[in-house]
Amino acid sequence: MIMQKSPLTACVVTLASILTVLIFLYWLLSVIIPVAIVEANYQYQKILRDVFKTTDIRGLIMPSFRIDLTGFTSKYKVNGLTIPAIFVDEPAVYNVDPNNEKSYKTALKKGIAHASGTSFPGAGGVGYYFAHSSFPDVVSQYNAVFYLLGKLKVGDDIYIWHDGKRGEYKVYKKIETEPGDVSFLTADYDTETVILQTCWPPGSTVRRLLVFAKFVPKD
Repeated sequence: MIMQKSPLTACVVTLASILTVLIFLYWLLSVIIPVAIVEANYQYQKILRDVFKTTDIRGLIMPSFRIDLTGFTSKYKVNGLTIPAIFVDEPAVYNVDPNNEKSYKTALKKGIAHASGTSFPGAGGVGYYFAHSSFPDVVSQYNAVFYLLGKLKVGDDIYIWHDGKRGEYKVYKKIETEPGDVSFLTADYDTETVILQTCWPPGSTVRRLLVFAKFVPKD
C-alpha cells in the first residue's frame, strides 16, 4: 500500500524548500558576492601595481600618468583611512559608540568607525577602528572593505586623517581573538598605536581579526 502525502505535509515541505532557497540566496547576496567583488578588485589593482607599475588603468595608455596611493593621494583628507597595500581609501566616522548597535550600524553605512573613548591620530594612546568583513544585510550598507585586513603584512603603511591632519602608522602584528575579548584596549603600548578590527572569517561572527600598527613620528 502506497502512502500519499497529505496536502498539509506537501505544503510544509514546499515551504521548507522555498525557505532553504531564500536563506541560500540571502547568504550569497550578503556574504559571497560582496567578498568576491572586493577580492576581484584587489587582484585587479594588485596586477596594475605589481606588473604595470601603476594604480590606474589610464597609466597603461598614458605612461606619464601615475597615482601613488599613499596618504598624500587620499580622497578623504579631512576624515579618512588609507591603506595602500590593500587599496583601501575610505571615509572615517569618529566617536562611534561600539556598544550602541544603532549608532555603529549607522556609522558603518558611511565609513570605517572610530570607537568613542579611544585616541585620535597624533594624540597618543590607542585608536580603535572597526568595519565589516562582509555585508551583514542586503540593504544599502557599508562594503566589505575590511575583508582585506587579512592580507596586511608587517611593515605595511596605514594613514589616518582626522580634522585635516594625517597620522602615519606601520603594521607590526595581526592576531585573531574571541568576540568578547577587549583586553587589547587596556594593554600597555610603548608608543601610539592604532588597532583595526573586523569579524573573522568573513561572513561570520565567530572570531575577531585585529591588526596593530605603530605611529610613525614626523621628522
